[in-house]
Amino acid sequence: MTAASLKLLLDACFTARRVIETLPELPPGMKPRHIHVLDAVSMLQAQNALCRISDVSARLNVTLPSVTRLVQELEAMELLEKYSDARDGRVILLRLTPEGQACVRRYVRNLHADWSAALQDISDEQALDAVHVLNRLLETRPEQAK
Repeated sequence: MTAASLKLLLDACFTARRVIETLPELPPGMKPRHIHVLDAVSMLQAQNALCRISDVSARLNVTLPSVTRLVQELEAMELLEKYSDARDGRVILLRLTPEGQACVRRYVRNLHADWSAALQDISDEQALDAVHVLNRLLETRPEQAK
């Protein structure tokens, strides 16, 4: 990749941030990170029936302490609840409350369905290529100045 192409790519990242900033307004006190956690819990429950905090951490590639804090915040908002595994009471599992399920439906499922319908000119392959490029940017970023 040339330096000029990299500059165009980095400019596109700024555009991507603006896209995220224009997403529908969330309820008071709620952050986009909360929606990511709720979506991860929903997906993990659908795939595995059970969901632990460590599963969410791994899926989102976010540290366990960060996810734990977000889970506590979502619990306080009554969008998520913790419960003990019936087979092993030491294992704490997560599940969405009905309000949490409604948030995922509104801010993820419905939004994605509507938006993807408007993007029929972009193939799944192109979208996956964009994901790959963004992940490579993250993996290869220069070390932060110390």
